[in-house]
Amino acid sequence: MEAQGSNNIRVLILANGDTPSRELAHRLARQHDLLIATDGAVHQAADLQLCPHIVCGDFDSALLERAQQDFPEAEFIATPDQDHADLEKAIQVALSRGASRITVIGATGGRLDFTLANMALLLRYYTEVELQVVDDTTVVHVVGSETDRAGEVVLNAHPGERVSLLSLSGQARVSISGVEWPLQDYPLPVGTRGVSNVAREPQVIVRARRGAVLVFHFPGTFSP
Repeated sequence: MEAQGSNNIRVLILANGDTPSRELAHRLARQHDLLIATDGAVHQAADLQLCPHIVCGDFDSALLERAQQDFPEAEFIATPDQDHADLEKAIQVALSRGASRITVIGATGGRLDFTLANMALLLRYYTEVELQVVDDTTVVHVVGSETDRAGEVVLNAHPGERVSLLSLSGQARVSISGVEWPLQDYPLPVGTRGVSNVAREPQVIVRARRGAVLVFHFPGTFSP
């Protein structure tokens, strides 16, 4: 993986949650152009034998001298703003470097408030960049629009895999096809109405308009 100086780049962010598997981390690193580690996640990067191009945060959870020794070629960016958590600041750094797609790993686990806040960042930034959160069991997308023109996400799925939709506002009108229980321009309420659908076709298509929903895909988890 080599960093690129031009715009329109794919950025992988390693956050300081549960450490992803080495297989997942290295597979995603090969698919992205720039790797950013947030604060204490720099030590996870060392354990995973990943070399971040950028390390950013307020450095309250990283052993900075050790991190600089581990990654002498990395760019260390201090982001002391206490109004935003380290992951959001890393997203802002990625956008400043021209990111067109951002994938976040290490965003789940640990404190529930941090996990939920990290999911909320998908909703915060979905109009600015293609953004997803990935761990070893789940891929989380956001789909929607602020107008009547629907946003769309296409999932490559095996029949039987689970797909869940989660609305946090109750405003979005949602369509989903290729599943056991399709919806058509449905005003998805806050709650469990969209949870645990089942893929029945190789492609699951989710569209949403007048708001946004989180789309959870569980590859390899099959239901009869």
